[in-house]
Amino acid sequence: MTANLDYAFDEYLRSKSSEAVRAIQLFREKLKGRSLAFGRFTVPAFYKAFFVTPKQQYLLKRAAVAFYQIINTTTRLYFEEPQLRARFHLSPEAEELVRIDPGYAKNVVFGRFDTLLEGESLKILEFSCDAPSGASYTDQIETLFLSDPLAASFAGEHHLVVSRRIQSILNALLAVYEEFGGYETPQIAIADWRHARTHAESEFMKSQFEARGYKTVIADPRDFQYKGGKLYHKGFRVHLVYRRVHFDEMVERLDELQDFLRAYRDKAVCVVNPLRARLSASKSLFSLLTDREFDRFFTDSENKMKQDHLPWTRGVADAEDFYGHRKVFLIDFLQDEKETLVLKPPYSHGPEHVRIGRETTDSEWNAAVDRALKEQGWVIQEYVNVPAITVPEVVNGKLDFAYKKYNFNMLVCGGKYAGGFVRLSDESVINVATGGGLMPAVWSDVAPETNG
Repeated sequence: MTANLDYAFDEYLRSKSSEAVRAIQLFREKLKGRSLAFGRFTVPAFYKAFFVTPKQQYLLKRAAVAFYQIINTTTRLYFEEPQLRARFHLSPEAEELVRIDPGYAKNVVFGRFDTLLEGESLKILEFSCDAPSGASYTDQIETLFLSDPLAASFAGEHHLVVSRRIQSILNALLAVYEEFGGYETPQIAIADWRHARTHAESEFMKSQFEARGYKTVIADPRDFQYKGGKLYHKGFRVHLVYRRVHFDEMVERLDELQDFLRAYRDKAVCVVNPLRARLSASKSLFSLLTDREFDRFFTDSENKMKQDHLPWTRGVADAEDFYGHRKVFLIDFLQDEKETLVLKPPYSHGPEHVRIGRETTDSEWNAAVDRALKEQGWVIQEYVNVPAITVPEVVNGKLDFAYKKYNFNMLVCGGKYAGGFVRLSDESVINVATGGGLMPAVWSDVAPETNG
């Protein structure tokens, strides 16, 4: 087997260019006919996979186990170490919600770790663990790609292994439901706003849950009814809620969610992720995790993982105390080190407001710094180089290749690596909408040949 599958796949397409052109065009047509809508648009995808090497697969599995535990330890500190609570920047309404005991041990069950993976270098830039998305879209794109005869032939030759992302989510849901004390076969509600742009992803997931024998509805959480100690959605009894709505959006609609929240507070329904998962969403968590002062809360091996895989991060409010053990004046530091820094708002579900120093004009950078100094929770983070990858395209009826920047999104379910996907863009702040798309991560279970 060839060591560099990415290069091998590109060469494979070049050797069959006319077939590749037809396959790419057919692939793009089929994307429109599947459950791949994102609002009014189709999720963009490329006729390629991200080929994870055996060494990378081992690294991803180790990182998933370690950081799942690290995140759960860190969120637990909110309850056990009162002096750290201010770092989570919660409103009184949010504090009240995260204090509700979900009825099981973990504060985070599902996560999507947004990383930069290049060779055997892995840097985690964000923990998306409130209501992470992408698994359902990726399973569909992977199936569509690998069912094409041209791609299937390459996959068979190189023993490529697919991930069962939705199955991993279901397995984790059922494990938590059992820990919660559920004993009946659960009827599941996928909680999503009725006009959510990701509705198609929820629809596909519903079909997969039902194919495995679990009755499922997609429920706007405003439509839940709590009566007689049981939660219902239009007469459908709900035992288990897979939460797809973001915590902050729930806080904005508290008055409309009272039945759902009463059932959750009374432990009349098992909700996953719990509302406590919101604690993991703060960017300022990285400030705590990369500050040696807090190493005492973690094991030696966890501290090693943090040092290896987290970029240096500080809350803007306390950054002047911590940079290479030198005390610096914050404004001077942010201006002098602009080329090596990234500014991030405390909570966001997209690339808005993220500023990369080396790609931002001085005036834009100074405006972002001014905002970060006035608002709570902004962080500065060490810049990590964004890698690029080639993707096949059809230009004027012929096969061509374009370079795209990418990040690697690790899916973690119940403490285990559950596969991943790559988001691509023309920009360093990865945004699928700007000339980008998704690619599934696949790996080969055969070790590569080595020379010598």
